[in-house]
Amino acid sequence: MKLVIFIGLCIAVQTSLAIHLFSLVGYISTKKLNHFRNFMITASTNFILSIIIAIIVAVDPKVLSGIKLDVVFILESGLLFIYMMAIKVRLTVIIIRRAKDPANYHMSYFGKKIYNTTIVDFKELMTYFLTFPFTMMAGAYFFVKIIHY
Repeated sequence: MKLVIFIGLCIAVQTSLAIHLFSLVGYISTKKLNHFRNFMITASTNFILSIIIAIIVAVDPKVLSGIKLDVVFILESGLLFIYMMAIKVRLTVIIIRRAKDPANYHMSYFGKKIYNTTIVDFKELMTYFLTFPFTMMAGAYFFVKIIHY
């Protein structure tokens, strides 16, 4: 039971750390109070979860020896795959919203929409394509291991 709790807490810390970094980047780029509030909440969450993990390991060091790394790798690859897919879905939704905005296109002489280049930002495009190999590797590893486990 302690092993399941320990692995769950480790995954919770990693998820909280990802949200923490996202909030930090969001606050630096936009200076919105919402991002700063999320940054402070995840900082305290990371601190508390890390202390709980340290207490579990200090009380029962055998918890670390009971971890099967193959199961942890499967969980990690699944988590990474979900993170990367969330990034791709978020970028796709942003681009679709911009494409529907009349300020980002005009009508041609033949009645067809001609989109401006402002719909897709270069950073978004590079993020989409640079995360693609990691998404594919993590997803392939996750699904192959789940099928053959």
